[in-house]
Amino acid sequence: MKLFSACLLWLQALLFALGTIYLIWGLKQVIEAGAGFVPPFESIQLRRLIAFLAPYFVLPISIIFSILLYRTKKYGTAACFPLVLVAFAVITGQLYLTVVPDPIAENFGPRPAPYPGFLVLPPEEIPRGFQENTHHYSKQEYTIHFTRKLNGDQIDLDIVESPITRFVYDQSRIVREFNHQGIVGRVYAANDGGKSMLNLIWLNPPKQRISIYLMQRLGNDYSPEDLIKILESMKLAK
Repeated sequence: MKLFSACLLWLQALLFALGTIYLIWGLKQVIEAGAGFVPPFESIQLRRLIAFLAPYFVLPISIIFSILLYRTKKYGTAACFPLVLVAFAVITGQLYLTVVPDPIAENFGPRPAPYPGFLVLPPEEIPRGFQENTHHYSKQEYTIHFTRKLNGDQIDLDIVESPITRFVYDQSRIVREFNHQGIVGRVYAANDGGKSMLNLIWLNPPKQRISIYLMQRLGNDYSPEDLIKILESMKLAK
C-alpha cells in the first residue's frame, strides 16, 4: 500500500502538470482566435467551464492531502482519498453540465421544430410551386428557404424570424404599407442586376420580428400583396 500510495501521488502530480500545459495551450488558442465568453451568457459559460475543469482544480488539494497522509504513514487513506475526491469532482461536474445546458447550443443550436411562440407558415399555406430547401430552427430565431422555377428562372423565398436580429433595408424603397393584427408593416423593393427583391418587415416585439424576402427576375409577377398573404397565413407554433 505504501508503494501504491506513492505511485498515486506521483501520478497526480504528473496529471496536474500535463493539465496545466494543456490549459495554457488552450487559453493561448482562445486568445489568438479572439474568442471569449458570449454576452449575455458569461456567468453560465464560466460556471460550465469550472464544472468541466473540476477534476483539474481539485488535484492540488488532493496532492497536498496525499503528501500529508503519506508522511503520517496513513498509506491506505493516502491511496483512497485522491480517488474519492477526483471521482466526486468528475461526477459533480458532469451532473452540472447535464442540468445546465450550453447556452449557445440551447439558444442558437438547431432544433427539430420551431420554438413555441414563433409565427410559422403551415405546410398547407406554402405558396403554390414553392418547395422548402433548408430550414434552421433555434430558440432565438428561425430561417426557412424556399425556391420555385418559373419561366426558367429560380425564385427565392426566405422567411426569417428573430427577436434579436436587426433587419436592414436602408437601400430599399417602400412600395406598400399595411396593417396586420394592429401592427403596421411595410414592404420594401430594390433592383439589382436584372433581379428585383421584395422585403416585407413586420415587427411585433418582443417575439415576432419577421422578415420575408422574395428574389425574382424582373418581369415575374410576385407582388407585395403575395408577401402580405404569406404573413397573414402564418400561425403561432405550439
